[in-house]
Amino acid sequence: MIAATQSNHPLAGIPPKSEVSNLEAACVRLRQAQMRVTKPRISILEALIRRETPISIEQLHHDLNESSCDLVTVYRCLAAFEELGLVRRSFQHNGTGLYEFAHASRSRHYHVLCKVCGKSEPVEYFSVEGMERMLTERGFTQLSHIVEFFGICPTCQLTAPARQNSPTISSESA
Repeated sequence: MIAATQSNHPLAGIPPKSEVSNLEAACVRLRQAQMRVTKPRISILEALIRRETPISIEQLHHDLNESSCDLVTVYRCLAAFEELGLVRRSFQHNGTGLYEFAHASRSRHYHVLCKVCGKSEPVEYFSVEGMERMLTERGFTQLSHIVEFFGICPTCQLTAPARQNSPTISSESA
């Protein structure tokens, strides 16, 4: 009998169970939306599933095998994935869009991003149901929201303490 670790075994090369189920669920959602499940879409989904933190489109394209798809395909796929709820978009302080796979196993969350190094950390989700209810009562439909927090992380605070303590306007120069 051939061991499952050998490359010619039918189960060899299959990703861990959680990754398979996330990818399979994403493919099901694509099919339900009457979208084809193509190699570039699978490559993009796999790269997003492997990531723990949000990633820019350019970083994602760089992570992909160059032959898997071009940059325009990444843009188009992420736009379609966002519309289907497969990815969540967040933003860096400079407005750059970041994307992460919307894991069914991962709870909803927001992010805090460092304005200096760009590091992203999850922040526990808090409900905005009251605000959504109020807006619905005012006649709004198809509501969505984006909440991002920006600051300077502890590491960057330690490496550049002079930046925080330096005054922006000197009282002596007035």
